[in-house]
Order: sequence, then C-alpha cells, then structure tokens
Amino acid sequence: MKLENNTEQEKYFLQPGYILVSKDPYLISTVLGSCIAVCLWDSVQKFGGMNHYLYARTFNNIRNSQSGNVSIPYMIKLLIDLGAQKHNLKAHIIGGAQNREMQSSTIGRDNIKIAEKILGDNYIDIVTVDVGGDMGRKVTFDNYSGEVVVYKVNSLRRCDWYADQSINS
Repeated sequence: MKLENNTEQEKYFLQPGYILVSKDPYLISTVLGSCIAVCLWDSVQKFGGMNHYLYARTFNNIRNSQSGNVSIPYMIKLLIDLGAQKHNLKAHIIGGAQNREMQSSTIGRDNIKIAEKILGDNYIDIVTVDVGGDMGRKVTFDNYSGEVVVYKVNSLRRCDWYADQSINS
C-alpha cells in the first residue's frame, strides 16, 4: 500500500505473545481466538502498535508479553518512549472469543476484562471493541491511520496464519 508521501507501507504478522510498536508505517495483522490484540495509536503523531497476548495475568511470576497485565502497560511505555502523548492515545480491543470445546473456560472473558481495566486506569479512549462470541478473528491494524479491519471466521485455515500460503491450505 502506498502512503500520502508515496512510500510503501510494510506488512508484519504479529505472533502470539509479541508486541510491535513503530513510528514507521505498518499494516500489522494477527489471528485471534481467546487471545486479545490491543491496538494503540497516537492520533496526533500518527504512529502506534499492536500486542497479542494469550492470558490476562502472569503465571508463576513469569513476567512476559504473553500476559495482558504485562503486555499492555509495556506497550504504553514503549509508545511514550517513542514520543507518543498518553492523552492522544486511542485503543482498539479485539478478540477474547470463547472456545466452543472449552465452554467452562474464562480465558477470553478474563483477557477482555484486563484490557478494559488497564486502558481505563490509564484514561486511554477505547474507540473499537470487537470481543467475545465464539468466532475467531483475523485483525489488520494500520499504525499510521489508526484504522482496524476485523474478519470473523468460524474456523481458521493455515492461510489465515501465513500470508504466503494458498487459500487451499
């Protein structure tokens, strides 16, 4: 995709448990089930990032970006370190589906709650919430424009994970 200044926008697939924050323009995508992606964007400076966390909270005091209670505050810190202003940040929360085969699991619901709590505690405006249900999601976030596209699917194909795979995978 070409931007206003005629530069190419890079594409990046975000794996579970990772964060990508950049001033450079990216189309960041990921695939979610019960996991959550929080997309943060400085609406004035026009840059941002996305995380993809698996669990609401850390286990056994292992602090890494697989948990929302670590990943979201760290992503906020990374954006501020790059020059973002917290009061200019806007958020999208996507994911948190219920696994049809694990009806008693609260992972998706817990993941949603931690995102809403941390963003609320930091007074960050949440502009999009596409959470819950029992469908998987493929998300693409434009960290330059702040736009997000969410595709909902009943089942994920291999090509949903890897962009270079054919549709028949």
